[in-house]
Amino acid sequence: MIQTVRNLAVHFRTTLNNLKSNRQVSFVTIATIAIAFSILGLFLVVFVNLDTFLTTWSREVQLVVYLEDAISGKERESLERVIAGNPEVESVAFVSRETAWENFKSTFSAKSEFLKSLEINPLPASFNVQFKQTRDRVEKIRQFAETLRKSPGVESLEYGEKWIGRFEKFMIFLKVFLLAIGGLLGLGLIFIISNTIKLSLYSRQDEIELMLMVGATHGYIKTPFLLEGMAQALIGALISVGVIKFVHLHMKLQFQDTLEAIARGGGFLFVSFSQVLFLLLASAAVGWAGSYLSINQFLNSIQKR
Repeated sequence: MIQTVRNLAVHFRTTLNNLKSNRQVSFVTIATIAIAFSILGLFLVVFVNLDTFLTTWSREVQLVVYLEDAISGKERESLERVIAGNPEVESVAFVSRETAWENFKSTFSAKSEFLKSLEINPLPASFNVQFKQTRDRVEKIRQFAETLRKSPGVESLEYGEKWIGRFEKFMIFLKVFLLAIGGLLGLGLIFIISNTIKLSLYSRQDEIELMLMVGATHGYIKTPFLLEGMAQALIGALISVGVIKFVHLHMKLQFQDTLEAIARGGGFLFVSFSQVLFLLLASAAVGWAGSYLSINQFLNSIQKR
């Protein structure tokens, strides 16, 4: 146990010395990592807020079943029983043609003199169906709408399926885009860290060869360089979290009222603690991978001599 602690202390000292001796290169590497993770993090903030926006609007979606003018009383009652019998339905409200017309005129007549002079009522009667709040609420509305679409007396249905469908497709695209850009940035950072560690390795080449001659294990030699790559990546990721938080606070202060109006009372959100933790763990993994590639290649080249 004591020997393990001593070894760790030696590894940490070696890591700090490596960072100091290659200070300029380490600074450039850390800055590059910070910029890359800042870009990824800002995209993640956008995704989180758009996803919250979609969830908020989805909660307010209701199914409107427009009825044919010639629908009979029995057909209407039968349709109402079918709707009310759905266990996912919270409430059903019947809106007559007259009520719909009066509501429409009270909303828009002040903006149009034409409506005041209109003698006919072009609006159909309808059922406004409110569904219970569940995670797959929109999907249940979509399925039930397809069931009702061919029912006798139903003229059409409306629940905003077009814009919801387009928004959902956009969110899927954004998720794939985030994964793709995250993968590309990760590969690029592995390459950058790998080259940085190579400089540290070549600056200590004689020392490493001597350590191998006296019987030092590969694990003992690798550890300081693996820690160096992980340290650079973690420092860069921490800086990126600070940058993302600064941008988030700036956006919140400048556009909070507008954002709340768009999001129906929801604020402009920051990424969750678990997502920040994921960014830090991902950065550590990238740093480890870049260092591991370099040190493995370096030790293999020495052994082949």
